[in-house]
Amino acid sequence: MGMKLYPKVAFLIAQDRYSRVFLNHEIEGEADVGMIAKADRILDELRSPLKSRRRKPDAVKEWNEIVASASGVKRKHSVRADLFIEDFETGPLFMEIKSPRPNLDVCVESKKKMLYFKIINYGSNVEAYFAFPYNPFIKRENYLHNFTKRIMDMEKEVLIGEEMWDKIGGKGTFNELLRILEEVKKELK
Repeated sequence: MGMKLYPKVAFLIAQDRYSRVFLNHEIEGEADVGMIAKADRILDELRSPLKSRRRKPDAVKEWNEIVASASGVKRKHSVRADLFIEDFETGPLFMEIKSPRPNLDVCVESKKKMLYFKIINYGSNVEAYFAFPYNPFIKRENYLHNFTKRIMDMEKEVLIGEEMWDKIGGKGTFNELLRILEEVKKELK
């Protein structure tokens, strides 16, 4: 189906529930320079080619370190979301929608965008995810792509398949999508 189609489908599904939904949306704001610098150091440590210097992803620990690094000095920053739902029920929702086997650069850049988004919105209730429209490994526990696991906290930062679709459209969205695809398949035959 191609990766260009999935964000558009996600956009349409989100529009059914929310009024402030955007594709490829730039988010601007003031970001603390100390927090940005700490996020960049964390990304460097996650990406380190030396296993002995590489840190393991832990979203809570990383965020606590970022917050503790606040300097009080701010400057303009912007990030671009693949899908952004400004009026999401629990607060703005930022998604990087990628193929389920991204390369290392995509993983690092996506996490950077997620962290920057959270820093720009520090003090607000926001959510940011690395989202995969499907899981080639079928079950979450079987997801074995090394680059994603090396950079992302799989439990707190990644939505896979059904989790992504149900997050956007509510419980049962994924199953409804499968039903619609099955109907289309029958009609095409």
